[in-house]
Amino acid sequence: MKTDDIRSKYLAFFSERGARVCPSDSLVPSNDPTLLFTGAGMNQFKDYFLGIGKMDFRRATSCQRCMRTGDIMNVGVTPSHHTMFEMLGNFSFGDYFKQEAIEWAWEFLTGPMAIPERLLQVSVHDSDDEAYGIWQKTIGLPERRITRLGDHDNFWPADAPKLGPNGPCGPCTEIFYDRGEKYGCGATTCDITCECRRYVEIWNLVFTQYDRQEDGKLDPLPQRNIDTGAGLERFAACLQDVPTNMDIDIFQPIVAAISERAGKTYGADKESDVLMRRVADHARAVTFCIADGVLPANSHRGYVLKRLLRRAVLDGRTIGIHEAFLHELVGVVGEVMKAPYPEISQRREAIASLVELEEGKFLATLDKGLSMIDLAISRAKGTGHSVLDGATAFTLYDTYGFPYELAEEVVEREGLSLDREGFEEALTEAKMRAREGAKMQGDVFAKGPVTEVKKLTGETSFCGYDREECSAKVIALVSGEALVDEAGADAPVTVVLDQTAFYGESGGQVGDSGILVGPGNLVVEVDDTQKIDGIFFHVGKVESGTIRVGEEVSCEVDGVRRTNIRRNHTVTHLLHKALREVVGDQAEQKGSYVAPDRMRFDFQHPQSLSSDERRQVEERVNHYILEDHEVETALLPIEEAKKQGAVALFGEKYGDEVRVVTVEGVSSELCGGTHMHRTSPIGSFRILAEESISAGVRRIEGVTGAAAYRVGREEADTIASLCQDLKVGPDEVLNRVRSILVETKGLRKTTIILKREQVRGQLDDIEAMEILGARVLVKDLGGVLGKELADAADIVKRKLGDDGVAVLAGSDTDKVGIVVTVGKNLCPKRLRAGDLVKQLAPMVGGGGGGRPDMAQAGGKSPEKLPDMLAAAPGIIEEALKASAG
Repeated sequence: MKTDDIRSKYLAFFSERGARVCPSDSLVPSNDPTLLFTGAGMNQFKDYFLGIGKMDFRRATSCQRCMRTGDIMNVGVTPSHHTMFEMLGNFSFGDYFKQEAIEWAWEFLTGPMAIPERLLQVSVHDSDDEAYGIWQKTIGLPERRITRLGDHDNFWPADAPKLGPNGPCGPCTEIFYDRGEKYGCGATTCDITCECRRYVEIWNLVFTQYDRQEDGKLDPLPQRNIDTGAGLERFAACLQDVPTNMDIDIFQPIVAAISERAGKTYGADKESDVLMRRVADHARAVTFCIADGVLPANSHRGYVLKRLLRRAVLDGRTIGIHEAFLHELVGVVGEVMKAPYPEISQRREAIASLVELEEGKFLATLDKGLSMIDLAISRAKGTGHSVLDGATAFTLYDTYGFPYELAEEVVEREGLSLDREGFEEALTEAKMRAREGAKMQGDVFAKGPVTEVKKLTGETSFCGYDREECSAKVIALVSGEALVDEAGADAPVTVVLDQTAFYGESGGQVGDSGILVGPGNLVVEVDDTQKIDGIFFHVGKVESGTIRVGEEVSCEVDGVRRTNIRRNHTVTHLLHKALREVVGDQAEQKGSYVAPDRMRFDFQHPQSLSSDERRQVEERVNHYILEDHEVETALLPIEEAKKQGAVALFGEKYGDEVRVVTVEGVSSELCGGTHMHRTSPIGSFRILAEESISAGVRRIEGVTGAAAYRVGREEADTIASLCQDLKVGPDEVLNRVRSILVETKGLRKTTIILKREQVRGQLDDIEAMEILGARVLVKDLGGVLGKELADAADIVKRKLGDDGVAVLAGSDTDKVGIVVTVGKNLCPKRLRAGDLVKQLAPMVGGGGGGRPDMAQAGGKSPEKLPDMLAAAPGIIEEALKASAG
């Protein structure tokens, strides 16, 4: 049975039993900041499991794309480990429970899946007599095919009764598929607890019925839930009777493409097979991550993506692929996954472009990085060390783009290990990023004011698209970290209303500000409005009176500020269209920020815009504005909106009904923000800056309306001032400035020549001292720095000969430059320039390094230079003595 058929049959089966078929959430959780990636089907239903907020349905089913990297070292090695995978699930939120969950699981497996009953066995928690009874009496399984297991194997979370965490939990029952003796260990005692590959757990049914307390007590939950999970790839491997998940129908084309590219036959070599399977997994994971809006970066999700991509490139190199190839697999992934995820195939060019760019960056430094690792490994083995120093790992990461884990894998293949502690000490900034990333981890059932508010209300009704005022009822008040019934004058307060005209920050658009007015002279100054899981939080301060839960208030949005925001938001749509017309369809939106005073727009593009492209984009946007296009909005079913050509953004999750913003004759996009009704009131648009923000992603910052006018006025004033200073007219200022630049360049060149002649003069008659047979020169060259100092070092090195050592320095008011050279007879056996400069540089408040024969350093304490120069001969002498000993 094909994988696509298993997926569709599963969703149809539970849909027929009253479950809402929910689309897969993004790999970037849409409503849970505690998670780095979506790791289970239940993540998007967190509030439903908690029984808070508005519940539109009590039964659900989904096929959720998930990402887990905890077992990344097992990917490709074992038959069933993945990073990105699909999880089939059916869920009950206080509706059906054990009886139906077990009966339906059995019915699906033996019915639509046509699995013979004799091939199925189950496990239950050793205390769960109810589940045991259902399997034995209702389903009719003999006792020998039902195994009781403990807290570690049959409880969610594992070991929760004794070890926690606190919160919702419960026993589970797992269903195992018997793959037959050919996959087994041959032992007569082999059963579902055996570590061989004969019995495969294909489905886990979790009965969430307890609330664990601090003392380990399991209190019954008022709402009992069902949370099941069945790994789709594992399911397919069993039904297709193939050795590993990578041999199923949706993976084989990817593996075959890798095999062909590497010129190797899959199945002929065990080690190559492992790498091909791992590359296939990572190629799919990288493709889906980018499709869901994750970009390569040095922290958080971007770091995971970069690690997967570079790991795949390195594995490809090991099996003989030395050129960029991973981007070629994006199309293959899109083709095999097009049934459930057509957007991958539709956007394969944009995804592949970004993958190729990141591949190219890594390949550009890969040879140097691998050479450095090989050299470090040889040195370590030659000196009898089993641990590579952390400084080497840092250089690999910082200079050659090797994530620590990637370098660690290469080193461990040679039987060595990396000094993690040393690496972290050398990379303080990375430790800070790691701490920031750690803040994203947490209990998915974390409690706080937001959770408490959800228990009181459903989503806030937003009526502000066409209104800036409305009446509303106060549903909840938060002051500090607690819910309160009222708040008086001067109190900071966050207000939740049943409806609002204030736009809550989302989709890159900032939240509205304004005031809430109520009885008894009540005025609340609203500084910001945030939207969390559909609830609008009005953040501000009580200016006068007292605000109370249950009272009616009037919402009054700051209309001038709102209009400026609307100008900037509408212009992002015009800018998106202009960019795609000028530089191509790959210029897809990657993010935006819309505020009253400015806007920024992030888009995919491999290089900076040329001055001509930037001019064309700005002109097109202003042309759209002057044409006075009508801006229309409509609520449409998602599929109808897509059929009409509305642009959906990478990584965004949309509901069944979407808001479509159409600039007549220009663009149509899915967007929930506030907009102008026509383009002409935008006034004008100016690009302020265009820059790179990450690999393959550019950012444009711009202004509209009065702000755009002010930019033009300031530029005109600047030109007028230049004209006055240069005593020329506006039409002559450019030629005059160019003339001055030519004169300045000539003077600079003359200065360099004179400085070089001055340096040569200082080096005509060098007086070297002799130290233990070495000719040593220590000299202060005054204000000579940079390239001139390096040139001087080359001259001195030639004059001193193969037994020479030179320490040359220069300085100005706030910095010092140092160059150390060592002749070839002394280098590297006796002296290393890099070692010497590392001893000298700290004396002038600096640091540096370099090759054994030449090294450079800088410092920030020129006043300490005489002391450093005085100490240099002694340091050289000690080094010579140490080498001689």
